[in-house]
Amino acid sequence: MRKALRTFVGVTAAMLLILLVFSGCTKYAKEAQLQALEETKAAAQAAEQALADCKGETSALEGQLSDAKQALEDMKQEQTAVSERLAAM
Repeated sequence: MRKALRTFVGVTAAMLLILLVFSGCTKYAKEAQLQALEETKAAAQAAEQALADCKGETSALEGQLSDAKQALEDMKQEQTAVSERLAAM
């Protein structure tokens, strides 16, 4: 009985080992995995391009804001000068 149990366990272990060896992981990716990888790469590139576009737009808007602030300061100085000239009259 013990010998039969040992033989059964040995044969089962050998079968599991063979099963793992032949059906285990391969070093090659499957077509679906390659397609998913390409889609992920494309999405990442699109996101990076969108980020670059947003940074460019932010830079342009910051330039416009700076110009508007400078124009506001110029107008405030002109208003002060006009107020002083009116007070001197």
